[in-house]
Amino acid sequence: MVGSEIISFFNLKYKIMKNRFIKIMVLVFSFALFGACSEANPIPSEITFFPTFEIEGGQYLLVQKGVAYTDTGVRALAGDSELPLTTEGSVNTDQVGLYKLDYSATNADGFDGTSFRYVIVADDPAAIASADLSGSYTRDTNSAHVMTLTKVVDGFYQADDILPTNKINALIAHVSDTEVVIPRQSSRFGDIAADPTDVAG
Repeated sequence: MVGSEIISFFNLKYKIMKNRFIKIMVLVFSFALFGACSEANPIPSEITFFPTFEIEGGQYLLVQKGVAYTDTGVRALAGDSELPLTTEGSVNTDQVGLYKLDYSATNADGFDGTSFRYVIVADDPAAIASADLSGSYTRDTNSAHVMTLTKVVDGFYQADDILPTNKINALIAHVSDTEVVIPRQSSRFGDIAADPTDVAG
């Protein structure tokens, strides 16, 4: 009995020492943690400002065919600092159609940002601007499918369901009195695009 009582005593003493050790370690870590983030010794942190873009004149423009295009101005910023801007794409004002300019910039921490502008070159911009294609449309091959167009700005529309039953929103550009264009754009089913479509009828 004496031997088992001695073992029990040592087991109890071991448990008490183990609990005290855990409590001491918790206190040590707590002091270390709170001491590390004091005002005298703050936790180091870094803030990065991702590239943003200021696009003068808006992202959607309608211009006259035959008149040289000059970009209305884009600034890339990281916070209050201006970043070098890269522009890809061009606008051919000798050819009626839809053109896209892609803008990109990289901040000091290596984070990229992108934006864009669409430009419609039209024979008669005033006619395109005054037209309003907003409304509901059905397909010749599927009269049960109804697509609604909503005017965004002069010449540009948002379609609420470009493909039957899939509810894919898409941007549509009205480039002439007889044509609309669906530029290449992403959707949850992948990229979509369409050649100029006759709207004369």
